[in-house]
Amino acid sequence: MKYKAIIFDLDNTLLDYSSSELKSMQRTVQEYGFFHNERFIWNNFWTLFSKINTNYWLNRNKSGYKINQVLEFSFRDTLLELGLDHSGSKRLADLYWNAFCNSSDLEENALHLLSQLHGDYKLAVISNGIGEAQRGRLAAGEMEHYFDTLVISDEVGYWKPDNEIFNVALKRLEINHTEALFVGDSLDADYYGALNADIDFCFYNREGNPIENHINPKYMINSLLDLRGCLDK
Repeated sequence: MKYKAIIFDLDNTLLDYSSSELKSMQRTVQEYGFFHNERFIWNNFWTLFSKINTNYWLNRNKSGYKINQVLEFSFRDTLLELGLDHSGSKRLADLYWNAFCNSSDLEENALHLLSQLHGDYKLAVISNGIGEAQRGRLAAGEMEHYFDTLVISDEVGYWKPDNEIFNVALKRLEINHTEALFVGDSLDADYYGALNADIDFCFYNREGNPIENHINPKYMINSLLDLRGCLDK
């Protein structure tokens, strides 16, 4: 057996982040009562919020904002720009965060794959995310018991593609870089992170997009079920 451990990215690799984000927001605005406000147009709100929230998220380290502030300010700015009452921005942030941290939208075949690999390999997660959310979502999806360790960026202070976050995982798993395979859906964070850490990478190309010639993952799969075939080669 070439590898002793399989390390996974989390969002849009094992957990469907996009689905959880959308459903959590729909539950939030429904619970808050926005769907009864004739001035509230869902598509306008969601498009604008996504843009504003992304900007806050990308600049969170520079600004020093915590996740609750990122969400509160994203709601505030969105509602202000739409001309809607923004006085409940903190309440909306709390509602959304609770919904998201307890969401359990899984990537197709994720549980089946983990059950196949469990016992044959050490399993771990390396995620650029917030520990409360990632741990909560794994628990909601009844997946957390499969993993030997969870390495989450806000808990360890490193973010992919920094090789240090991979070194934390290798140390916890008590293996060297040649004994791990990292599986992820992002070229920017996951491919280059694995490259920086000199770890073999399996690109979960969930959308089936073409990749540039200079991108050379060890393996590329379109379905999580295909990973077993790569390992058995």
